[in-house]
Amino acid sequence: MTEKRQFDEIKGKKSYAILAVAVVGVVLFAAISVTILSIQITHAQNTTVIDNATKNSINFKIGNKTYQPIKYHIVGGKLTGIYAEKDNISLLLNISSTSDGKLSIELPRNIIDSKKQGNVDDNYAVFVDGQYAAADEIRTTAQARTLMVAFDNGTSVIEITGTQLLPEFSTVVVAIFAVSMIGVILVTTKYNRTYSNMHF
Repeated sequence: MTEKRQFDEIKGKKSYAILAVAVVGVVLFAAISVTILSIQITHAQNTTVIDNATKNSINFKIGNKTYQPIKYHIVGGKLTGIYAEKDNISLLLNISSTSDGKLSIELPRNIIDSKKQGNVDDNYAVFVDGQYAAADEIRTTAQARTLMVAFDNGTSVIEITGTQLLPEFSTVVVAIFAVSMIGVILVTTKYNRTYSNMHF
């Protein structure tokens, strides 16, 4: 009876050790997945281009995915690039300004949005060359929100920050983590059954 108890204790310790290793593996896998995703987004930031800057619209691309055209109008400069910054939940707009001017831009909600509790629209935070700036929301629909931002001559970057940015990125990470957890459960269960069959 004592030997069986000792065997059970050893078996339990081994099971806990395997489970601990598996959990650590899942955490590392999730961390690596997030890192890879961040690298992909960073790479996309560097390769995002304006395919069509005529007629005041931009085909916004990240990686191989092209989003709906973003409409804009600018006075006093030229919009030269746009990319997503995941960590700050922001869109960064590169502009080449030639005088004091204004930029109006239509922001599709499936790309960036700003919400507060109760899923109610909230104001975007806007920064012009790193300084907080007032922005007017001049049009709002179920699909998009249009902002107008004033800028000074010499301005190079306008940052628009919300609370939701390209939600599929976070969905991918959650999916990877869920699949990893299922794998750990299946492996642990199979090991326990095999181990039990070998000794009983």
